[in-house]
Amino acid sequence: MARRIANSTLNASTIDILNVIRQNASYDYQQNVPEVETANDIPRVGEIIYGTPAFANQFINALVNRIAIVRVQSATFNNPYSILKKGYLEYGETVEDIFVSIAKAVDFNVEKAAKREFQRTIPDVRSAFHVMNWRVMYPVTIQDEDLRQAFLSIEGVQNLIAKIVDAVYTAAEYDEFLLFKYLLIKAISHGKMFPTSIGAGTELSEAAIQFRGTSNLLPFMSNEYNEAGVKTNTPKDRQVIFMDAMFNAQFDVNVLASAFNMDKADFMGRLFLIDNWADFDNERFDVIRANSDGIEEVTADELALLANVKAVILDDNWFQVYDNNNKFTEKYVASGLYWNYFYHTWKTVSNSPFANAVVFVTSAADVALPATVTVHVDAKDESDVATVFTISADFEEAGLEPQNVNFVQTEALTTAGIAVQKYGALIIPASKVGTDITLVAEINGTTYTAATTINGSTAVDATVTLNKG
Repeated sequence: MARRIANSTLNASTIDILNVIRQNASYDYQQNVPEVETANDIPRVGEIIYGTPAFANQFINALVNRIAIVRVQSATFNNPYSILKKGYLEYGETVEDIFVSIAKAVDFNVEKAAKREFQRTIPDVRSAFHVMNWRVMYPVTIQDEDLRQAFLSIEGVQNLIAKIVDAVYTAAEYDEFLLFKYLLIKAISHGKMFPTSIGAGTELSEAAIQFRGTSNLLPFMSNEYNEAGVKTNTPKDRQVIFMDAMFNAQFDVNVLASAFNMDKADFMGRLFLIDNWADFDNERFDVIRANSDGIEEVTADELALLANVKAVILDDNWFQVYDNNNKFTEKYVASGLYWNYFYHTWKTVSNSPFANAVVFVTSAADVALPATVTVHVDAKDESDVATVFTISADFEEAGLEPQNVNFVQTEALTTAGIAVQKYGALIIPASKVGTDITLVAEINGTTYTAATTINGSTAVDATVTLNKG
């Protein structure tokens, strides 16, 4: 179950912090460390804590575990996009994203009533799984000298907390911002969002018309605007807008709010600025990429495509970002007289294929559907019962054009007893392994048909070209 971390603020003074730590410390600590009544007591208390290693360990551990973490949690929602996160996963590391298609109507017929009475009508249920894929650690070192100096002024302990937390949290916040931007860049540059042209991008009135029209269309049922091609909608209160900061600066806020048919207050709550679509801090994730396959480099080709992107409007369910773990751990290094602190942050970073997403591009962008699609045989599983192929559309280059390929169960395949799963599975019964199969697929309602056939003897890594029309 996902939950939101409560929003809290660190508003205690150094005196309050010292006394709170004392109240929750061991009996020995309470007997030897006096309560702080005035600012003049702070240096005296500091001498006792700093001069006794056992007390110093208790103090620094309580400072992080009881006080510093409050600062982290109060800043959890400072990321400009963090309101789009889905919460904190207390248990498990996998989220199942389930979509149930709307039911189909049948005609009312008394003659068919008896047959229909106990007939099963299986709903069209689809699911996608989002797994924890971001586990990083931010280290920071606090020296004995830092602890001693914390008791030399009335703001000293607060400054020490800031040193512990800000060093790691600023980094974690920036990385989280980059992860949201990463999801957007990868989806746009690989045709996972529906492209809409706003002309040259210089006529603001034309752009405003496209914004208004798209925003008005999304509340209606359609299968055009999402990656999975399911029939769904996005009401106004679930629509969020990402816009190029410089492009946004050309618009009057009231004009933009009117373009999206929202009042100014609601619009400002749904508008998120992005610094630059065509730039990404790849260097930030060099170490992560070198040691895991959870994140790819954002290529120059992908960024070049985004030079023609001005805005995105999407369902707020598109982002499937969860916190799995936010935790400080510590270790005192006696030989070096310092504490090492580690801020661990684990996340699930993904997007839903069932949520609507539209990208607005200039007329310089190539968003035409491809003339051909290459289908690759990824895997083959043979048994006495059937031969099962795993197939996928192979788009070798990044592109803004739609690339959400759905394979079609044709009447010819149904008659032959061969099944095609729309996302890339082909099941051939053992008795039909010699049957020649013509693959058919759709991209946004446009049909693509294979020029050559495959059958049960087709090898892994084989490719088939599907032609448009």
